[in-house]
Amino acid sequence: MSTFQNPLLEAKGITKYFGTITALENVDLKVHAGECLGVVGDNGAGKSTLMKVLSGLYKPSSGSLYFQGKEEILESPKDSQNLGLEMVYQDLALAGNLPIGENIFLGREPTKKYWFLKIFRF
Repeated sequence: MSTFQNPLLEAKGITKYFGTITALENVDLKVHAGECLGVVGDNGAGKSTLMKVLSGLYKPSSGSLYFQGKEEILESPKDSQNLGLEMVYQDLALAGNLPIGENIFLGREPTKKYWFLKIFRF
């Protein structure tokens, strides 16, 4: 991979506070197209918090996010989904009555339109 290629996703100086607790401090991250990235670390290191910032669930206390070189402000997970950024949360109790596939597509189930009706397809 060329080092001159612009990153697809870039986080600069991401900091996240929960009251007086610092969950992330000045985190920088670059992900290039076609790159597979694993985020590992001890419990409490901020992995889940970083992913929730990148997916729009949490707003960073400071720092900037860029997608394809353009600064983005993610107000909700829907904003990141519109960019093509997805996250499968590790919460086991999201919808325990549904199978895995339906949990993954929860809120954006595949549909087919018939006139003005949307019919779920599985």
